[in-house]
Amino acid sequence: MASTETKLDNFLSHRPDAQELVEKNILKDPKVAPALQQHLEDLEKARLQDALRHKIEHRPTRDELVEQHILEPKNEEAFKKAHDVLETKISERPNPETLLEQGILTPQDMATQD
Repeated sequence: MASTETKLDNFLSHRPDAQELVEKNILKDPKVAPALQQHLEDLEKARLQDALRHKIEHRPTRDELVEQHILEPKNEEAFKKAHDVLETKISERPNPETLLEQGILTPQDMATQD
């Protein structure tokens, strides 16, 4: 029995205080009435949403980011090259019948594509 008391005393002596638990968001703030805590959380959430909405509405355009050297200007040549590579890959892609013959697709897969 004494060892249980010792363990309990040891545990309680190392238990974090209420303020530390509030800082870790484990307990709600004891200074706010429980009836108001949910309302306070809702207000904080709405404030955060408003701040994010404001930032999104006032974010810089692509041209402004290029001027500030955050983004690189559009490179039409690189875009054309990537487009051509993708077009080539798409044109070389096997048709569904070939995939069926190779066992990659099943007849059920073919039926769902229609």
